[in-house]
Amino acid sequence: MNLKKRYVRNKVHLALIFSCTVVQLAIAQPGVSRIITVEETKKLKAIRNEIGSIKNLDTLYEDRKHNNGLPYHFYVPKHLKAGVKYPVVTFLHGYTDLTIDTHKGFPKGVWSLPKIQKAHPHILFVPRNRKKEDNWSSDEYRTMTINALDDMVAELNDNPNTANVDVDRLYLTGFSRGGQGTWNFIRAFPNKFAAAAPLSGYFHGPQNAEEAKAIKQIPIWIFNGDGDKGVKGSRISFKALKDAGAADVRYHEYKSQGHVIDDFAYFTDGFMEWMFSQKRKK
Repeated sequence: MNLKKRYVRNKVHLALIFSCTVVQLAIAQPGVSRIITVEETKKLKAIRNEIGSIKNLDTLYEDRKHNNGLPYHFYVPKHLKAGVKYPVVTFLHGYTDLTIDTHKGFPKGVWSLPKIQKAHPHILFVPRNRKKEDNWSSDEYRTMTINALDDMVAELNDNPNTANVDVDRLYLTGFSRGGQGTWNFIRAFPNKFAAAAPLSGYFHGPQNAEEAKAIKQIPIWIFNGDGDKGVKGSRISFKALKDAGAADVRYHEYKSQGHVIDDFAYFTDGFMEWMFSQKRKK
């Protein structure tokens, strides 16, 4: 996608109007893949288009840099209660977002929506690549990110005057390079996250049942457009997890859609309820 167009698109933030009717689509079941029709996708996009803008979105987030050098955005909604444990969503951005202000990033705005926050109150952690050479797939960068996440969790849990973190409800998702990163992170840290949702994640998922065994206990919902060059990788990973006996792996493939699905996939019916219901398997 043209970078300028992507930037313009990313300036339109999600703020679902409370009067909108959520479109009911068939919900994915564990171990089942679904082809999402063009008409169904249009309905998802219609939800997105009933969007205003979140005013002053950039003021919601705190910009930080960990002592290991990792920059990240951090959001603790004001309505969260001190001393109460909440889940954390970690969102991994894509390559294109390196060149734009992810305060204005469309996917991150999803998690800030008043309606989403009301239904599923949570804390948001958005690590950043420092430059294009950085990559979620490197051991060094993954370790830096996990260390920053752990320190953020410890900071909140040590403070009785802030919202606390439920360490058994850490969720991971990402788009494009971030979708690849989602696969890489759960394979490197299989006991860390309660659920994962890679979008357009290429070939970084497990390629066979043997590779999938280490993450088969993690609930995973995979999303991809059928016109994306990496869709074969998502299909392979879904099959690998099924063959490994994964308890809860789901796959949605959007017909006649390409790489960019992050602006509507999160509205897939049942996804938010599914993600926020998960607890880490011990």
